[in-house]
Amino acid sequence: MRCSAFAPKAQSIFIGGNVMKKFLSLALALAMALSLTACGGNGGTPGGSGNNGGGADGGFKFERKIEIVCPWGAGGGADTTVRQFATQLEKELGQSVVVNNVSGAGGVSGVQYAVQQPADGYTWLLCTPSPMLAQITGATDFDVYGQIKPVCNLVWDCNIFVTGKDAPYNNYKELMEYVEANPGSVQCGVMSLTGLDGACVVAAFGDKIEAVGYSEGSQLNSDVIGNHVGLACVGPAEVLSMIQSGDMKAIMTCTEERMTIDEYKDVECAGELNVDCFYGPYRGIYCKTDMPQEAIDAFAAAAEKAVASQEFQDWAKTQGLDQRTGWMDPATYQAQWEADHTELTELFG
Repeated sequence: MRCSAFAPKAQSIFIGGNVMKKFLSLALALAMALSLTACGGNGGTPGGSGNNGGGADGGFKFERKIEIVCPWGAGGGADTTVRQFATQLEKELGQSVVVNNVSGAGGVSGVQYAVQQPADGYTWLLCTPSPMLAQITGATDFDVYGQIKPVCNLVWDCNIFVTGKDAPYNNYKELMEYVEANPGSVQCGVMSLTGLDGACVVAAFGDKIEAVGYSEGSQLNSDVIGNHVGLACVGPAEVLSMIQSGDMKAIMTCTEERMTIDEYKDVECAGELNVDCFYGPYRGIYCKTDMPQEAIDAFAAAAEKAVASQEFQDWAKTQGLDQRTGWMDPATYQAQWEADHTELTELFG
C-alpha cells in the first residue's frame, strides 16, 4: 500500500529514494539557472476557533494596511490562493490586505524581500517548501530555513500534468509512446526547477522529458495552449478554467487515487499507473523569526476564521482544492516544517 505524500506529518511528503537522487542531480545542475525560475491550493477546513485577529480579546491590534508577500508571479497556484485568502482575511482583521508579488530565484527573492521588512506584524509571507529545498540543494546561499517561521498552513495542493488541446497525445501511455518515438521533442514547463513540480517531472519521466522553468504562471499557460511547450506540471486549480474551456487537456494527476471533481475524475492518476510522483506543495503563511508572538497569535486566529469561511471553502471546492486537508495551526505547522527540513536534508544535503 502506498503511503500518502500529503498526509499530515504521520506520513512523509517525499517518497522514492532513487527518484530523489536523480532529482538532486537535476537541482544542482540547474542551480546557476535558478534566477530564471519561480514557483507557483487545497482547502482543508480548520476548526474555526481562536481569538479575533483584530485584537478584540486584548491581543495584538492590526491598525493599518497589511502586506502579504507572494514570492511567485501572477497566475500560479500560490498567487491565486493567497489572493482569495486575503479577501477573506480583510473581513476578519478589518484592515486592507495587499498581496505583493516579488518573484525570482524560485521563490527565494520574495523570501529575501519579506525578511528585510520590519517585524511589526504588517508584513507576512506566503511560502511553500520550494525555497527551503533550493537552500538545501545548494541552489541558493540564502538561509531560508533560518530566516522565516511558519505561522499557519492554508492549503495542501497536488500537481497534475497538462498539455494543449492539439497535442498528439491524450494520456500518459500515449505521451510516453510519443516521447519514445520522438526523443527530446517534449519539454515540461514548471514554476520551480528545483521545487516539487520539478521533482514530479523527474519522478514521472526521468531523463526522457526535460523540465523548463517559468517565472509567470500566465506565460506558462499561454505557451501550453499555443503548443510552445508540450507539457506542464501545475496545480489543478491553476488550469481549471482552461480545462473547462477545452484549451488544455489533463494527462495525469500526481495523486494516489483519482480526483473527485468533475473535470479531473476521468483522468488517470499516478497511483493506478504505478508512477511514483506524488509530490505537491503546501502553501502557508510565514513571518520573520523575530515577529512578536502576539502578532503571530492574532494573525493565525484571524487566518483560521478566514480559511473556515464559507466563501473560502466554496472557492476551494470549485477550484478542486478540497482534495487534501490543508489547515495547520502554528504548532502543527512548525512541527511539519521542521520534520520536512530534516527529511529534505537527509535526501539532498
